[in-house]
Formats: sequence, structure tokens, C-alpha cells
Amino acid sequence: MLTLLVAVTIAGGLGRGVVTADEAPISGTVKAVDTAANTLTLQTTAKGKTRDVTILLKPETKIVKFARPTEPGKTGFVEQPLALTDIKPGWVVSVTAKHEGGNEVAEVVKVVLEK
Repeated sequence: MLTLLVAVTIAGGLGRGVVTADEAPISGTVKAVDTAANTLTLQTTAKGKTRDVTILLKPETKIVKFARPTEPGKTGFVEQPLALTDIKPGWVVSVTAKHEGGNEVAEVVKVVLEK
């Protein structure tokens, strides 16, 4: 009985790990923006290796940047929505994406640094 409980616990933990890994952020410098194909190509670096990753954006993909509020008395940062056409090569972004049918599909694109 204890062996069965341990096996079920491990299997359940492995399943959750796969979902989390699938939604890991992809961060990098924007290399190209293709508004016709609705894609961003990022240059990413991991473990000392640089590679290009093309990310597909769907109509429901949220693209945002954070900026200081312009209203008097407000502090902190506010989220400002952007369009794909606003994104420029050289900007640094972080993308929450899912792997679907051989593609990385963006759920949220956050602008980290505008250059």
C-alpha cells in the first residue's frame, strides 16, 4: 500500500512538472517582428549558447509594458497594452509561451527594456 502511495505521489508530481516547464518564460532580444505572420523572433542565450526562437502570437496574446503613471499622486508602475507593431528589434522581452504543435505560442509578451 505504501509503495502504491509513493508511486502515485511521484507520478502526480511529474505531471505537474511538465506543465510548469511548458509555460516557462522565454526571454531575449527581439531580432525580428513579422506582423504578417504574427511572429516575434528572439535571440536567447542559455547555458552559454545563443539561439533564435520564433514565437507565434495569437489574437488573444497579451502584449504589455510597464511605465510610471502620468496621473498626479499615483506611484509605482502601470501596465500599458501594446500592439505587435509597437515592438521593435533590439528590445528585450519576456514571453510566457506554450508549446503547441511544434510552435512556441505566446500567451503574454512583456517588454523588459526598450532600446
